[in-house]
Amino acid sequence: MIQRIQRLGQVDWCKPETLVRLGIFTAVIAAIVAAFLLRDNFGATQVGYGAVALSALVASGGLVIPVPALATACATAIFLNPFLVGIIAGTAESAGELSGYYLGYTGRDVLARSRMYRRLETWMHRRGWLVLFVVSLVPNPIFDVVGIAAGILRYPIWGFLAVVWVGKVLKFLAFAYACTAGADWLTGIFGL
Repeated sequence: MIQRIQRLGQVDWCKPETLVRLGIFTAVIAAIVAAFLLRDNFGATQVGYGAVALSALVASGGLVIPVPALATACATAIFLNPFLVGIIAGTAESAGELSGYYLGYTGRDVLARSRMYRRLETWMHRRGWLVLFVVSLVPNPIFDVVGIAAGILRYPIWGFLAVVWVGKVLKFLAFAYACTAGADWLTGIFGL
């Protein structure tokens, strides 16, 4: 019994799950330290970009929390650089999608019994990168299920991040430039 308790307190550094947890923990700590050290260097522009990043991160990282990341990116792109808004929002949302991937990777396959999940799993086996790209490019609520499936199937994490990042950045760039063009068009019509 004592040996079992001692084993529970030990960390197995060879397990991939432990390394993923350590990486996420390190990234969060680094972000907090960087924000604390640079807090006096932030102006209105940086706060706007920070709001876009935070909105996109929370929207994708919280599996059930509704956060309007696209609306935030759209509104800020009118006043800030739409290219930077697209890059920042796409990058933050890609990082947030690691929560679903991690859920699947650690074996908490809550959705594995659903019919939609089984269909997505078949598609992921055939053309995983294409499914990830298309689902990350189009605004939809099922990306979390795809991220969980990628984690369960042990899709390579760097491949996951690369494909999802490209799709998310293209999505946010399209929205940012569309909102900027729409705002310019509306102000031109109404003479504002």
